[in-house]
Amino acid sequence: MLLSRIDESIKQEFYLEASWLVYAILEDRLVSALDETGGAVTANGKPIRMLGPKLVALEARRQETLNLRKAFFGDMLSKLDAWKEQRNELMHAMADESKEIPEIDAFAARVAISGRELARDFCSACRRLKKFNSA
Repeated sequence: MLLSRIDESIKQEFYLEASWLVYAILEDRLVSALDETGGAVTANGKPIRMLGPKLVALEARRQETLNLRKAFFGDMLSKLDAWKEQRNELMHAMADESKEIPEIDAFAARVAISGRELARDFCSACRRLKKFNSA
């Protein structure tokens, strides 16, 4: 399971790997939640490709769908949005060399560790949503 792989990556201090695994899980869980509530597509039927637009679509549906509000409660979506921004900042810092390597390493650790908790929370939220929808 990818969650245990994240744990192992963090344990071995492979923080960039852990961050990518978190990203993959979060993308997958967003698609799952969107599929449960009408599909992971735009109004014109095109797939929603990036994490940000998926998050926007889920937030819009959350306003209209009780089961989404019950499953994705509190500030889960805003926490994911903040994590997404941190992850993007990390990737850009690596590409444009705006941070020194020790700073990048420390930042990658924070992104991976906070992302691990988000991934767990989103996996649980998707299980709740499926349970609510099947009741």
